[in-house]
Amino acid sequence: MLRGHATARVDSKGRLKIPAEFLDSFLSLCEEQHRVYITSRDAKMVLVYPLPVWRRQEKRLSTLTTTDPDLELYRLAVSYWGRESSVDRQGRILIHPRLREATSLDGVVSVFGKQHTLELCDHRLLRDSPPVLTPEKLAALTRFGI
Repeated sequence: MLRGHATARVDSKGRLKIPAEFLDSFLSLCEEQHRVYITSRDAKMVLVYPLPVWRRQEKRLSTLTTTDPDLELYRLAVSYWGRESSVDRQGRILIHPRLREATSLDGVVSVFGKQHTLELCDHRLLRDSPPVLTPEKLAALTRFGI
């Protein structure tokens, strides 16, 4: 299970070293081949799926309608921004140039463990506008038992 937050750095070649606190758990989710699917839904956050996790998502998507415009937009977005890749021996992943440019991922980035995936964003976004739950949002979460 991936949880928490860490910072990391994207180097000049677009490689991100997965933070040590996530690396072992993330690699175990990737299984032996250490393959990943790197994509985005909104050109702000980068999603890094272990390939077996992404395949489960694809399988689920394949059972859903192809006539819903929101689902089709999701499929289009994750395909447009998506690329399959590998975790190298140093624990790095390559963020492809189009996605790196759109999300401004260069230098320091925030890395979030989100159960079975990693989410990345420009650290400046969080520094300038950290995630804060208002009393209204907290009240709305009670419907989920949180």
